[in-house]
Amino acid sequence: MLQAARRIAHGQVPYRDFLWAYGPAQIYLLAGFSKVFGTSLLQWRILRALADAGVALGAFILLRREAGARVALAGWLAAATVMAEPRTANPFAFAFLFVVWALVVATGRGGASARVAGAAALTAAAAAFRLDFGFYALAGTGAVFLLRERPARAGEYAAGSAALTALVYLPFAITDGLPHLYTALIGTSLREAGWWTLPFPISYHGAFSAWPPSAVARDLKHLLDFYVPLLLLIGAGVALLAALLRVRRERALPASWAGLLVLSAGFVLYLHSRTDEFHTQPLLVTLAVLLPAVALRARPRALAVAAGAVFALLLVHGTANRVVAAFQRPHLATIHASAADGVEAPVHEARAIDEVVRIVDARVPRGGYIYVAPRRADLASFDDPLLYVLTNRENPTGRDFGLLSRIGEQREAVAALKRTRPAIVIRWTDPLSSRREPNKRGRPSGVHLLDRYLERAYRPLVRLYHYDVLVRRPR
Repeated sequence: MLQAARRIAHGQVPYRDFLWAYGPAQIYLLAGFSKVFGTSLLQWRILRALADAGVALGAFILLRREAGARVALAGWLAAATVMAEPRTANPFAFAFLFVVWALVVATGRGGASARVAGAAALTAAAAAFRLDFGFYALAGTGAVFLLRERPARAGEYAAGSAALTALVYLPFAITDGLPHLYTALIGTSLREAGWWTLPFPISYHGAFSAWPPSAVARDLKHLLDFYVPLLLLIGAGVALLAALLRVRRERALPASWAGLLVLSAGFVLYLHSRTDEFHTQPLLVTLAVLLPAVALRARPRALAVAAGAVFALLLVHGTANRVVAAFQRPHLATIHASAADGVEAPVHEARAIDEVVRIVDARVPRGGYIYVAPRRADLASFDDPLLYVLTNRENPTGRDFGLLSRIGEQREAVAALKRTRPAIVIRWTDPLSSRREPNKRGRPSGVHLLDRYLERAYRPLVRLYHYDVLVRRPR
């Protein structure tokens, strides 16, 4: 994320000049901060904290309208704790913030025209960060207007959202071409889904301790964490069943329930794309609003109890994460690179990064190229583009992340390295780089073009924890 912001600050355009899979809003926002305040790891952390707080506040407002302030505090706590951990630079948090507030505006008081305009602007803002979240907002908030107002209002909202979203992406469609923009935002994700998806967690194989109590609590927490995706599906199913029974009983459904149910369906699709702890967050927050409301209103009583039980387990999941984080703080050290702005990392990591930055500063001029290579090219599960930010040097390729293990991507990388001849290559050897996953990305491709080129063209200079610094061999 920060590397993309650096590229924009240096005049590059996403989709055209470098690989980018999300909306442009977050990287342009961070690029603006970089222009004003300089490159910094701290700016994103401040913005993310504000986004998390805004999501939790929106959840509180939505639930207070349904269940009162006391119950809403429990929903707020569930939302706040799950947004706080885990954190990733994926722009979903900012997109989700606008999704939640579009629903807040649509279900609030005030004139219909003002609510339509406000919700349309917020939906377009969500789409500017992540296009798929814009679609989720459009569906959920559109359902609210369809039930609460006349269908014409829903049409006005949809038209306004689509027009504003088109304005966001129009400059990139002009500079890069609509087919290329579609491929970057949608086509590649659809085509490469098998490389990223994970199997749904059903069979738990973790350990169970009988003593001491701390070990029992730890194992129970791991069990709960593992089954959170299943709990979310159960919770969504309970909410849907309660809504259907309410429609049958009362011949009507509150507009807020309809909006939350449609959002839940969208976030089930989002969870299906990759069933991990990062992709559970939007659905969990949505159910933190919907399930307490169901628990207070649902009939028969067994359905209300089921909704309350699922919500309670999700609340325990989030609060337990924060309790553990408060009492199990790792030993950290400050990273002294200027871009770090006082951010800390594990001691060996921080010291290694400081030394890598010192070597790069001594051997590569400002504005020069370095290349950050994975541990092994045939199995590159994760990348480390943060080194470009910390060293303030340029990546000679147009890819800061993605599927490097395939032959086409490795050919592109080797061609860029031959053309620019970086003085230094940093090989990131953290086991995370080649962590195996139960998908296509987790299986070795057998392609070693990049590995062989680096062996021929570079020699080891020094190994620093998870960073092998390589320098060019003499001609």
